[in-house]
Amino acid sequence: MLENEKSQSRLMFTPEQLDSLVEKYDTPLFIIIRNKLLDNFTAFRRFFPGVEVYYAVKTNPHPFIIGLLGEAGSSFDVASLQEIQLILCHHIAPERMILANTIKRKKGIRFAREVGVNRLTFDNFDEIGKMARVFPDAQVILRIKTPSDGSRINLSYKFGAEQEDALHLLLRAREAGLRPVGVSFHVGSPCTNVQNYVSSLQIVKKIFEQAADKGFDLKLVDIGGGFPLHVFRSEGVEPSVESMGETITPILREYFGTDCQFIAEPGRSLIGSACVLITKVIGRAMRSGKAWYYLDDGIYGTFTAIPFDKSVFDFYTFKKTDARFPCILAGPTCDSTDVIADGVLLPPLDLDDLIVVPDIGAYSWASATTFNGFEKPQVIVY
Repeated sequence: MLENEKSQSRLMFTPEQLDSLVEKYDTPLFIIIRNKLLDNFTAFRRFFPGVEVYYAVKTNPHPFIIGLLGEAGSSFDVASLQEIQLILCHHIAPERMILANTIKRKKGIRFAREVGVNRLTFDNFDEIGKMARVFPDAQVILRIKTPSDGSRINLSYKFGAEQEDALHLLLRAREAGLRPVGVSFHVGSPCTNVQNYVSSLQIVKKIFEQAADKGFDLKLVDIGGGFPLHVFRSEGVEPSVESMGETITPILREYFGTDCQFIAEPGRSLIGSACVLITKVIGRAMRSGKAWYYLDDGIYGTFTAIPFDKSVFDFYTFKKTDARFPCILAGPTCDSTDVIADGVLLPPLDLDDLIVVPDIGAYSWASATTFNGFEKPQVIVY
């Protein structure tokens, strides 16, 4: 039920528009909103002037998204041979990619060398030897472990070298014939604590100073991703990309000057709010006094964002009633773990009623499966 104009603006569609789309395409239906994606991208560049955007392809690799962002001027953070191929299919130059996976397959490194993706990230000694054997003249970027306080996903749990090992890793890479060019980090995702970025940049500054004493001329700082879903302060949620940019951008200039190249790898903040899901009630039951509604999309589909990204979504209907009761939403598969949410307040629903879920662009369609034979939601661009 749409309670106010703010809810309506989040959905970006009227009930009549959604009914028309469902009549044409059926459900589940995953809608990419072209203008919202472009607005988010343009705003990110405005709030982080001088920082090059490398869209994190893993967030949502739909071909339309890659093509549109490529045309708009984005570069790309890729993690595999397959993601490199996807970007190349859109006639995007290899110089606009960074292979940012710190643990890479040899065939991925080899392919990067063959097509000209020459910037690779690492965070351990074994990776240095691997890269030196397969791509001996690669430019390499050291990823370090940094604070993730308040972030939902701690990406320094699995990735990032310890600060005390940073200089040794840079020296080893140079000795192996590689070309260290900079340092990267990731503060976790989504980050609600801008101090994580501030602390991380202080660590990077120290590493730059230590490296300079050893003859390194590092010229690249990659501040990673993790930026909030909400881009604009006017969206009424803090922090936003806008507010974070106000804090981070002056620090970049103060610490590293104007000769340094700055890279960011946003994903969620570009595509998260640019997608809407429409799903349909296909079954109902009363269990232990609580209403269960079974939908035609679930945990194995677009809602993979719940177990994989720990996402929490809002659910809207167009029922003309103020009555709301706690219910359970479940997916269509035969797996008992396919439960989307428990305790959601919704009006009583009937078969074929629609549920609309905004802000579902990140880590959702990208990881959806065809488990039990259920197809991934159809994707349309609006």
